[in-house]
Parts: sequence; structure tokens; C-alpha cells
Amino acid sequence: MNLPAENPDGKEIAKNILIISGTLLLPGLQSAVFGWLYGLMPLLVFYYFCRYGNHVGGRYLLQGTLIALLAGVIFQVAGQVMLAVVLFPTGFILARSVDLGEAPPLAGLKGFVVLTVSWFLFSGMIAITDGSHPYPMLLQSINQGIDEALKQYQQDEQITPESYYALTQTFLQIKERLIQVMPAILASIGLIMVWLAMVLGNRLLHKNTGQRPWPEYQYWQLPEKIVWLVVTAALLAMTPLPMVRTIGFNLLLIASLLYCFQGLSIFLFFLNKWKVPLFIRSLLYVIVVFQSLGTIFLSVIGLADVWFDLRRLRSQDPDQKDIV
Repeated sequence: MNLPAENPDGKEIAKNILIISGTLLLPGLQSAVFGWLYGLMPLLVFYYFCRYGNHVGGRYLLQGTLIALLAGVIFQVAGQVMLAVVLFPTGFILARSVDLGEAPPLAGLKGFVVLTVSWFLFSGMIAITDGSHPYPMLLQSINQGIDEALKQYQQDEQITPESYYALTQTFLQIKERLIQVMPAILASIGLIMVWLAMVLGNRLLHKNTGQRPWPEYQYWQLPEKIVWLVVTAALLAMTPLPMVRTIGFNLLLIASLLYCFQGLSIFLFFLNKWKVPLFIRSLLYVIVVFQSLGTIFLSVIGLADVWFDLRRLRSQDPDQKDIV
């Protein structure tokens, strides 16, 4: 499905270029406040390519990026701007998937692969120029943060030696677990970025153009074969070999997030089906999404959908299901 390209006026052009340059520049200027904007870079590229077409959208992005890089040089944050630009190919490949008429699971997979390759290339360039790879530096910063927290507790006179020993053991276990599952954490961040670009982009394009590149999110469904990732990961996680068990646990966390995405779409489907009021729906979103038990619940119902087809999507006419 190709969305129609738009030809905005001069005021609209200036506004779009300002939005792009500001989105690229703000995380570098105030990372503590605007660092979350990095996660929206694929969405930015995806939206502009889909809404305005490759020519106009690409020109917006090029001009906005050049302005942001120039300002980055002036304010000495050009490296942070380049970090944001590294995330652009993910948005482009998602927009390309729209042009090819690819389903959300395939588009998401391609977007995640491109994002991973972009991260590897960028981190490799940093390792060559700075002499140290970002991944070991990340692990080192985590260790230092945990050690600093232990020192703060050690200086507290109200904590007994027995309590401090228990805290030390707990913090050491947390440190060890974080290092073991860090690949899954980084992969999950990438998956969330791609998911946000697709879901929010799909919604924004419908709101501003009246058309969607994909069906509504409540109808999205993972391929049934993904369940074998869960089975394989669970088997690996139960092996006695520490390295294999760690790999299995990482895969299990990634698979759980994928089915959490599907569980959220099922949750949204039934909220719409039952016409739940907006206020109650908002409370349910907060409870389910921001509570650990809520995310586990979403993963479980997402996995259950493989066998029980909770939305009865497989029994519907495919043409009817794609009507939005």
C-alpha cells in the first residue's frame, strides 16, 4: 500500500524541517530531559517517507539533518546528532516495507535487523576511533553504579553488618544477572523502538492522511512458527551448561517481549469490542503496561493466542480483516 505524497506550502516546509532538526539536536543538548527522543528516530524517518513520499520526505530529512549537524558542531554535540542519524536506516526500511506491501511481522523483522546492523557498525566505528567498544564500557558503568550504591549503604551507620552483608550479596547477584541478560535487554530496546515506529507511525498516518500502511494494531498477529523460539529457548534455559542456559534465558526474554506485543494487541481488541469507556481504559493501560504482572499477563495471552485464536482472526476472511 503506497500512501499519497504531499506537497506542502512554505510555512509547512519550514515547520517540518524545524521539527526534524530539533528532534535530532535536543537529545544531545539535554540528554537527561530529551534522551528518550533517540527511541523515536525510526518513527520520524518512517513517518516522513510514508506521508510525503521518498523525494519530498527525503529532502525534509536531509535538510533537517544538515541543520542539526551544523548546530551540533557549534554546540559541540555533533557526535550525539550522528548517533541519532544512525537510527535513520530502520525508519527507511520500514517505509520500504510499506511500498512492498509487506505484513507487519516481516516489516518488523527487517527493521530490527537493520537497526542491529546499524548499531554494530556505529559501535565498531567508536571502538576504532576511541580505542574502546561501547558494550564493555556499558557493563563497566553498570558495575561502577552498583559499587557506588554499596558504598553509600556502607556509610550508613543505621545498617547493621548482617543487613549490609545481605545487601552485598543481593547487589552482586543483580550485577551478575544484568551482565548475563544484557544482550536481551539491548535487543528488547531495539524491538521496542521498531514496534513504536510501526504502531505510532501507523496511527499518525491514519490521523493525518486518513489511510494506514497496515491494519489496525488490534489485528496484528505474529506468525505461528515464532512459538518454536519459545520452546527452543525454554529447553536451552533448562540445560546444565551455564553458557547454553544463559543463551536460552536471553532468547526467552526476547520471545516474551514479542508475545507481550501480541498480548497488547489482543487486549486492545477486546477493549474496543466491549466498548470500554476511555477513563477505565486508561486506568487499565497503566495497570497492565506498567506493572510487571501485567506484562507477564500480556505475554501469556499473546502466547495462548497461538493455540486458541482468541480474536478468531484465522477464521475470518482475510480481505474483511484488512478493512480499516
